[in-house]
Amino acid sequence: MLLVIVVIETAFIANLYLKPSSLPQAQSDNGFVAVGQQSFTAPYSQFNERIANETEYKLHEELNGSWKVTIQSILQLAAKDQMSSEAEIAFAPEYPIENRSIPTIFVQERGDGLVRVEYFAQNWPKSFGLLLYNSTSPSWLDSQNVTLTFIQYGPPSPINPQLAPRPNGNLTITIGSTVVLSDYPIAWASLSSFYVYGIPGSSFTGGNISLYTGWN
Repeated sequence: MLLVIVVIETAFIANLYLKPSSLPQAQSDNGFVAVGQQSFTAPYSQFNERIANETEYKLHEELNGSWKVTIQSILQLAAKDQMSSEAEIAFAPEYPIENRSIPTIFVQERGDGLVRVEYFAQNWPKSFGLLLYNSTSPSWLDSQNVTLTFIQYGPPSPINPQLAPRPNGNLTITIGSTVVLSDYPIAWASLSSFYVYGIPGSSFTGGNISLYTGWN
């Protein structure tokens, strides 16, 4: 009986947190060779909540060095309020206070197909985010995955720096098969958590967003 309870609890926890995958990759992508993978899925209901109700997901293993994240969206939208429907995911190192989990990368997907990627290099109240991509073409509504690839070439930057540090790697953004930003220099610390956001009034009616992370 105890064994059955443990199995049920384990299955429930696995649906909430990132899980390691037994599917190591050996494919080169912009100088990146994945040697491991983790994944998780956030249901659409989390993107209909108030933006203050952020949800944190912790990776099974902190990613230091180079990494790759692929966002696969199958969110379903009602016919109205598409401009007011947003799903947003923040990638960051883990830190006790969320707005000090810096550097941070935000990926926003809006109901009209907009993909917006923004980067913060220092504490939010002391800095504006740097807009890396903002367009409806290519669009996530066309079943196009959004992929971020970071290739590190220097020591990790500090977490929550008071001044923006020097770049220590290059970021490439790909939507579907289209590279929309190539080898852009940024400062990065590590990747250990995701924050999931929505806004009031979103018209998502189903689906989910899945993330797949790889590292080398």
